[in-house]
Amino acid sequence: MRTASSNAPIVDELFSYLSLDNPTSFLLFAGAGSGKTRTLVSVLEKMKHQYSAELSKSGKRIAIITFTNAACEEIQRRLFFDANFMVSTIHSFCWDLINPFTADIKLWLEKELTENIEHLTQELNKSRKPDGVTAQKNERSRASKIKRLQNLKHIQKFSYSPTSSRPEKGALNHSEVIKVTASLLQSESLLREILFSRYPVLLIDESQDTNKQLIESLITTQQESPDNFCIGLFGDMMQQIFSGGKSDLASSLPVGWKSPEIKINHRCPVRIINLINAVRQSSDRHQQDPAQYAIPGIARLFVIDMNKHKERSAIERQIRESMADHAADEEWNDYRAVKVLTLEHHMAARRGEFENFLLPLLENDSLSDAAINGESHEITFLTDQLWPLIEAIRNSDDFKIATIMRKYSPLFVGTRLEYAEDPIELFHDAQSQVDKIKELLDDNPAHSISDVCRFIHDGELLSIPEAFMPHLATVSRHEREHTEEEEDTSEHDVWSRSLSAPSRELENYINYISSTSSYDTHQGVKGLEFPRVMAILDDEEARGFMFSYGKLLGTTPPSKKDEENERMGADSASKRSRRLFYVICSRAQKSLAVVAYTKEPALVEKNVIASGWFSKDEIIQM
Repeated sequence: MRTASSNAPIVDELFSYLSLDNPTSFLLFAGAGSGKTRTLVSVLEKMKHQYSAELSKSGKRIAIITFTNAACEEIQRRLFFDANFMVSTIHSFCWDLINPFTADIKLWLEKELTENIEHLTQELNKSRKPDGVTAQKNERSRASKIKRLQNLKHIQKFSYSPTSSRPEKGALNHSEVIKVTASLLQSESLLREILFSRYPVLLIDESQDTNKQLIESLITTQQESPDNFCIGLFGDMMQQIFSGGKSDLASSLPVGWKSPEIKINHRCPVRIINLINAVRQSSDRHQQDPAQYAIPGIARLFVIDMNKHKERSAIERQIRESMADHAADEEWNDYRAVKVLTLEHHMAARRGEFENFLLPLLENDSLSDAAINGESHEITFLTDQLWPLIEAIRNSDDFKIATIMRKYSPLFVGTRLEYAEDPIELFHDAQSQVDKIKELLDDNPAHSISDVCRFIHDGELLSIPEAFMPHLATVSRHEREHTEEEEDTSEHDVWSRSLSAPSRELENYINYISSTSSYDTHQGVKGLEFPRVMAILDDEEARGFMFSYGKLLGTTPPSKKDEENERMGADSASKRSRRLFYVICSRAQKSLAVVAYTKEPALVEKNVIASGWFSKDEIIQM
């Protein structure tokens, strides 16, 4: 059982560094399961008690940057939403800093777009297949950037829109906000002065995945005024799984920075800690110790011979049954009690039965990120309005139906209800439409998402996103032409296929993006923990290039680029895969099943035994 005082010594140490009178910057190493976020919150609670009055008087705030909106909300809640603490994601923090610098942003964009256009032109000139897929994609990208460059002179004020697919309208995307901030911190003394005046302390969680250029700019800025501004970095280089981070962060800290460490793993059982220590042994010196209350735990490696097996769902069901015996834990027989981790979203979508909806969206660069993060207007309509209304109608939940309608329905917004001749008649009309939709859904539960949207549109129950309108059979020709006036053809096709999916897939998809599904990706579970974990290692199904478990397990030879990177000490597919493997194994609180799909099962067994990851009696060949 974890205790609040488990990391008390390190909390006191960090608090001493964050004195407003004599601040000291630091990088805290906090391996998987070490209680890093709890430690951060405990430090903030001490700062709240000690410095709230001083901060309120000075008008300054403590800035805390976290990786996700969920983490922001949790920290804010723990601090009782104290206004002296500014908790945000890295992108929101950066945008808050740079948004007044319109002229500087415009100059940066002009230079960036010009360089990008020149590069794409060179690529097109070198292309051996002018009509090929790559060349066509480059031509579309160049045309878009040229248009955006031409429109720059008309922009009076920029906005930040992480999900915008129309950047020419003055919206900066995720990466641009970060890059602009990194650049302006280096070139604009006024921006650095603003940072100093607002935030005497900046704490960055998951610092290993924070953009390299931004981290370097912030450290340089801190060195300019070390007595007035300090940085606290929380992270673990072994958990760096996103590209663009500063891989040498731990070894390149300025003189005077401290390097505290949390050595106890409070999450994992002894067997899992021994495994992840062995996995990271060749990467760095850091090792973890189990907590006094740690259980023994178990880990098994299932090696699947793909020369004999093709049906993955049956294999994974057998593995759950086997783990129930090995772990003496019947919960393994309940798929809902097991977290299955896949390398790619499409692998999870197939297993979780929402592939018809999600897979088309993943094909489009403008839609894929929003589909994965659930952030666009179209996606939030499906998740926050359409599916809740479908559920409420199916369950005859009149209260929930009324709540959704009052908040979103065009029947009840604005002045329509206020100036209606007979308001009661509006409610009767709405009820009639609800009854009709319930009848339709009961008659055919396999209705597509577009079918349901059409029912909703016809009944004026919700305002359907414009991107969906061309796919509703009942819209007028005028509506369709208006909607498609500036519609990207590829986006149109993608939405057409995605909305053709059965509406029941929405529930599985929503569970997936809200992390309540039995499935998740290797990258998506960082910071999370689960009693039972099944980690899928399957390069063939993943079809990726950034990660290769075959290279990690020694069944796939390294590429020339990998060998070159290894010689230069740079990142490689094997190193990235090792870090990702460390992350997924360290999610397990009780038991772990690693499932390796391979055509060389004997070689996998030989190599993992030689690495000290698994013993022979922990390996099951199938």
